Amino acid sequence: SSAPFRYFFFFKFFAMASSQEIDRVFVCQECRKPLKIVERKGIKDSTLQSFQTDDLPPFVSSDHKKKESDAVKLIGESFVVLSDSQLKMNKSEGTPGSANFHAQVQALTKIFEVVSDKCQIDCPLCDKCNYDIQKQLKEKIHEVEQECAGFKRCIATLQKENIEGQSERQKQEQEKERKLSKEVQRQIEEIKRQRKKLERDTLRLESESKKLEEFENKFWEEYQEYQLELSILQDTQVAIQQKTELTKLQLEQLKSTNVFDDAFNISSKGHFGSINGFKLGRLPAQSVGWDEINAALGQVVLLLHCIAKRVRYKFKEVILHPMGSYSRIADKRSPEVLNELYNYNSNEFFLRQGSSSSSAGKRFNTALALLLKAVKELGDYGAAIDPSFKLPKSIQGDKIEGKSIQAVAAEVDWTRALKYLLLDLKALLAWCSKESASGWKQR
Repeated sequence: SSAPFRYFFFFKFFAMASSQEIDRVFVCQECRKPLKIVERKGIKDSTLQSFQTDDLPPFVSSDHKKKESDAVKLIGESFVVLSDSQLKMNKSEGTPGSANFHAQVQALTKIFEVVSDKCQIDCPLCDKCNYDIQKQLKEKIHEVEQECAGFKRCIATLQKENIEGQSERQKQEQEKERKLSKEVQRQIEEIKRQRKKLERDTLRLESESKKLEEFENKFWEEYQEYQLELSILQDTQVAIQQKTELTKLQLEQLKSTNVFDDAFNISSKGHFGSINGFKLGRLPAQSVGWDEINAALGQVVLLLHCIAKRVRYKFKEVILHPMGSYSRIADKRSPEVLNELYNYNSNEFFLRQGSSSSSAGKRFNTALALLLKAVKELGDYGAAIDPSFKLPKSIQGDKIEGKSIQAVAAEVDWTRALKYLLLDLKALLAWCSKESASGWKQR
């Protein structure tokens, strides 16, 4: 047994059996020799008295010492080991009180079981076996005490070395371990948080699964209803096809309808030309804000782009970028250069105040020239398609009716050139509407 409480008790039995019950003998659990029980009270064995619980090792608890002492007293007052001669004498002699022998044997058996459980050694034992086991236990106790003393010395030495010889490297390792511990703790918290999130997601998915199942049941119910409706829809299919044909005719009529007149209202009344209410140009006596001019130029680019798209024409020399008040025009020879068709300077007429040599002024003038070139290119295309068509204002280079479209010209001339530009656009718009009404697709 490896338990720390390895004690053995020397028992002396007091016989109480009659000659008729002499066969009821207890046997030593080591050597298997018989032990006879006799009735004898008030005698204590000296061997039991010499083995006191005070001799127990210091690591045995006080509660266990008390229990072992009570067991020694109880058994020491009741039993002795008989020799072979005494066993023979008792065979021939009767003993009073043999009527209670069976009950006492049962009691002794229970006592042996309790003692065996407490000591962790099978009882009862004879003198010799008791001595041998007691000797072995004392040797093991001595070895255990030596081992404990050695362990204590080792612990003291290690503690002393740990205190005296702790180096900076050990401190760094300890700090690293503390940081690692914090990181592990953080990861554990993160895992817990993710686990809670997964639990929430699981509950959500279970709820969605339940809703999906309900939806599926509802779907099959509605499917039956749809089957009934299908038969009704098939009956009305012919009527719907007739309505479809009528709608197609109406769509063709709408396609041939000219919406440009409403989308782009061009007016040439007064000194200024205007598109959708935005004036183009500036006069010394009547100033027009650059925000309005930029918006008008954006509408011009958009109208030109729409007309070209309507007649399915692609410009060969310019690329239009309609972007509202911030429209741009690029020459196809250098498409990466986007010339701004707007002025972001809100001061006086910036190109007339000495800034025409700036890069912004040059790009603005280039954009105006490219815009005029696009109008001429589309007008030439219209004349090629319809010989009766001709732009009302002739365009030569960057001039229209001899007036320069660039902003370096006088304000009156520049305003008039822009007005002429709108007149040409109005003519192009009318030509586009006529061609659309006559069936542009057949050309």
